[in-house]
Amino acid sequence: MTRALTAFLIVGMTAIAPGAILWFPRQDIPIPTTFEGVSVDLETGNSSITAAGLPGGDVNFLLGGGAVTNDADQNAAVPSWQPVRTGASNVDPLRQLGIGDTVNSASTVATGFGASGDPNPHFPEFTPDTPGYVGFSLVLEDNTTAYGWMRVTLQENNQSGGLIHEWAIEDSGGAITVGVPEPSTSLLAILALGGIFLRRRR
Repeated sequence: MTRALTAFLIVGMTAIAPGAILWFPRQDIPIPTTFEGVSVDLETGNSSITAAGLPGGDVNFLLGGGAVTNDADQNAAVPSWQPVRTGASNVDPLRQLGIGDTVNSASTVATGFGASGDPNPHFPEFTPDTPGYVGFSLVLEDNTTAYGWMRVTLQENNQSGGLIHEWAIEDSGGAITVGVPEPSTSLLAILALGGIFLRRRR
């Protein structure tokens, strides 16, 4: 399954940290109840539900949202995506963030490949069937380590599917504030009203 991408680009105008926020609103990608789940490339919005994963993929939600891994691209030597956790271990629970929280280089993430979820309760801060925010670090195509957030609905079992609602990435490596990006005095505008189509070279 390949998803058409409509991403909004919000450009920062500060002299100290110029950059752009890539915002993927209203994606609502279903998380199947299967072990394969859905793999997503967060730079393009492409997704796949195949067992082989997704070339260039970053995150894989599976078992209806009861589990998540950073092994979406099974040919990758190292993971590109690391979620913000309660500790630095790859089995520590994911932290639920709130609107206004900051994700940056000081956020707690693990290293290497890892997974969380079924059969262990690795989402204790999340309420099943209720949207919550996950923070993350992401190695972009140009090798910049960027920071972002995603709004997801997770589950406590694989009896019903979850959803990946939306996500945003600050592409310069600077901090990002959790919540829907909005123009402010340090942001110029939303460019390309028809959407900006980004293609990831692999």
